[in-house]
Amino acid sequence: MILRYLNISAMILTIAVIAAQPMELKAASRERVGEFYIDVPRQLNKGTTRSLKDYVSKLMGSEYVSAAKLYDPPLEGLEDKLYISVKREKAVPIIAGGVSSYAGNEEGLAAALNDGSIRVWSKYKCSKLKLPGGGGAESVGYGPGSPTLAATSKLGEKLYVYDLEKCTRIPGDIPVEHGPVKMMSVSRTGDWMALIDSFNGLLCGPVTGPLKEISIMEGTPLYLGFTPGQGVLVAIEASGKIIKWGMKNHSPLSADLVPGGPFVSVRMSGYVVCLSIEDGKEIYWDLSKRSIVKKTEALKQEPSWIYEQNGVLVYSTGVDRWKITEHLGRPMFIVSQSVKEKLLRVRDLDGETRYYSTLDGKKNIEIDTDDWKMISPKKGVYTVGRSSFRLYDPVCQKGSQMLYSRYIEGKGFYLWWELAGNYAKKNPHPMELPIRETILADKPAQWVPLVEGKIR
Repeated sequence: MILRYLNISAMILTIAVIAAQPMELKAASRERVGEFYIDVPRQLNKGTTRSLKDYVSKLMGSEYVSAAKLYDPPLEGLEDKLYISVKREKAVPIIAGGVSSYAGNEEGLAAALNDGSIRVWSKYKCSKLKLPGGGGAESVGYGPGSPTLAATSKLGEKLYVYDLEKCTRIPGDIPVEHGPVKMMSVSRTGDWMALIDSFNGLLCGPVTGPLKEISIMEGTPLYLGFTPGQGVLVAIEASGKIIKWGMKNHSPLSADLVPGGPFVSVRMSGYVVCLSIEDGKEIYWDLSKRSIVKKTEALKQEPSWIYEQNGVLVYSTGVDRWKITEHLGRPMFIVSQSVKEKLLRVRDLDGETRYYSTLDGKKNIEIDTDDWKMISPKKGVYTVGRSSFRLYDPVCQKGSQMLYSRYIEGKGFYLWWELAGNYAKKNPHPMELPIRETILADKPAQWVPLVEGKIR
């Protein structure tokens, strides 16, 4: 179970229902390519990111907890019923599972799913489609911002086009003479469509047809798409050959051959294509300069944060979020002292045993000794001789409840509330949590910010 909101009071009520079951919830500047071909149409500047980003934000809310929610106390009297551990990680939520094909980026996205539906995130009202007869789509063609979407049948021998403004199929059939379709693409304006058939024939034309065969590709096709300005169709073979076709006057443009092949995959961002060889090495080719460019220069283009991973579509948000795990009961430490070896032995909150030197309070290696003697704390402080030790620190106080935190390397922060014995409002380190390099009580903890950032 993944915690949706860190309202500890509500969680306790849920726990009461399921009684004492043991559980632990898991939780570019743009270069010009030959004059008029790449002028960006005005309608493409409107942006279509809100639908997808709103969806991703909802996913984030279900999978992660915001840093501010860590400061929400439970109802009084319920402090010893629950504590949590939280770990910061890069947020990469799953957009859709069971994906057979997808097209687009953060400005507009379409995904054909194994359940037979097509999911769409765009500025248009149409969010879900089904092909005629209830059959699923094998591949989908969609340009971010386009008002039209194309999809093939499951066997790839039929082609359908949809109007996303009306959420209806555009009448008429576009024949696929040599099916199945290997790959397809629709321009961002929705004006143009291209496909590669089973004979490696490259066809293009208006999105509603007819499509005209313009070339027979000699090698294995790896990529098919349009430049951002829609003026150039780009098809790339495994050999590194790049075929370009001017859509405005329907004429071939000069072909290029990227050295370093054969390649196994290709992706395109802006006017730069990234070609990967089998060992993972990547070569970046700038279509406008018709030459290899450095990765740093390529990244100035328009990167996409959406990619397929093990059959699911994920969104790399570029931000950190907190993954939370609940633990029933109250946090318990078992601490023993060895006078002979000058050590403290701590049975920690994660079930592991750790050792600390009583000389400097820092972590130590395990030493075999037989003089271990259990010791008890007073207000969270363990006293050994003239030295005092603290395993955790107070974070803030809200009313009569105090929030405490212990950081365990590799495991994250453990947080719990206790009655403070007085009534106050204190938060000396807002939106920060403590990390101890030493458990000596007179040495202060380091306070680290709970940085989150905005979804890119």
